[in-house]
Formats: sequence, C-alpha cells, structure tokens
Amino acid sequence: MLGSVAEAEDLVQEAYLRWQKQDVANIDTPKAWLVATLTRLGIDQLRSARHRREEYVGVWLPEPLVDATAPAPDAVAAMSDSLGMAFLFMLEELDPVERAVFLLREAFDYDYAEIAAIVGKSEAACRKIVSRAKSHFAQSEPAKTPPSPKAEQIVQRFMGACATGNVSELLAVLTDDAVLYADGGGRVRSVLRPIHSADHISRFFAAIHRRFPSSSPMVITRVNGEIGAMTRRADGNLSISAFAFDGDRIRAIYSVSNPEKLRHVNLTIDSN
Repeated sequence: MLGSVAEAEDLVQEAYLRWQKQDVANIDTPKAWLVATLTRLGIDQLRSARHRREEYVGVWLPEPLVDATAPAPDAVAAMSDSLGMAFLFMLEELDPVERAVFLLREAFDYDYAEIAAIVGKSEAACRKIVSRAKSHFAQSEPAKTPPSPKAEQIVQRFMGACATGNVSELLAVLTDDAVLYADGGGRVRSVLRPIHSADHISRFFAAIHRRFPSSSPMVITRVNGEIGAMTRRADGNLSISAFAFDGDRIRAIYSVSNPEKLRHVNLTIDSN
C-alpha cells in the first residue's frame, strides 16, 4: 500500500494502539476491524505523503524487501503478484483510494460490498475503479509471464556485463524495449528519468564502467521474493536491483540506491 517499510511499521503500531483502546466485546469481527483500520490509515498516510512524492527528485520506487533466503515456490508466486517491484511501481499510478480498492480486491480477494464499506464508496464505484485500473495496467505493461527458470543466470550475466562495460553482452540479456528505473532520491547521483531501450541502457552502463571502473562484488539475493541483486557503487553506497523478465531476457530494471530507502537492509557485501 505504502511502498515504505518504516511507514508500514508505523501504521501497524498505530492500528495496534487503536485496538488497545477498543472495547473488543463490541467488535464482531476483529479481522474486519483491523483491515478497515489499516486501510483507512494507509489512505490518510498516502494523502499526506502526496506533496513529498510530487517533490521527489527523480524516479520514485518502492523500498525493496531484501532477503537472502529463498522462499518456497508458492510464496514466490504470491509475492510476485502482490509484492513484486513491477506491481508496486504500477500502483503509484493510482490515487490512495483507488490503490486501496484495487489491493483489497486483487491482492486480498475481498468482495465489493466489504470494500465499499471500508473505503466509503458504492459497490458500483469500486467495481469501476478496479476495472479501470486493470484496463490501464494491461495497456501499459506487457502480459505477465512466469519468472524465467534461468532468472538467476540472466541476472548474473547482466551484472557481470555491467561490471565490465560489455555492451554486446548487455544487449544480449535485455529486450529491445527494456526500461531502466533508477531511484537515488537526490541523495546519491543517479539518472532522473527512466532510460528506454536496450541500446541506451547498455551505453549508459558502459559509460559508468569507463568512468568508475570497479571490482565491487555483486550479490544475488531475493528482492520482493524474486531474483535480484545487490552491489556496492563506486561512491560506497549500496544499490539494490529488481528485475522483470520477458522470457529469458530482462525487460525492466528497478534500481534503488537512495540510502533512506535501504536503511532496513541488513545484508552486507564482502569486499574481499
């Protein structure tokens, strides 16, 4: 809902404090009360954060959820549907109420009567919100494909090519219409707009290598439940990347290097 670990934790704490003040005997269904409370808190939080998002320097990406352990296959499927970086990034196109309605329906399978009661809209309005969002996402994003069984090898090839500035190898692992989204948040040096096409992305990474040749190791890890990578930039800052695939090639890269968004990451890179 929020794309921020710290803000999500704050909302859970706020919901817990409100729960403690309730006469539980008067609440028929605790789960329904908690979901409604958290959803409304999330809507309020997104509305208050809108100004900060509008003034954000460069591309805004959700905070990556990084885990070195491999989840079970069914967990991977569930996370890619509702926590994948590509999905969370698309949610930014929805306003707070639209996002809440879409998530309650598509991620948590609530019926429209329940959703309407939570967000204070009619069932018809909620149906229209979901329909519009699905139509928009279908037009703006390619059809969802299962994660490539070769995802880890593909990411290793990509990161290796970035480290050596190998343009031909980068072109080999990227779709022609690939997109790079980089989030430095104005805290570290980064491109301010998405970079489109395999050609431009390849030249971009080759130029970085020429200017900042580095032997910093790359760590394959799990980012939002899917194969991702972590590396140390030439300036010493961490960079976490998530990937979207089209078959055995990368069609989108989501790279977060804003230190404010990586404070919760407790993995380290061995510099030896």
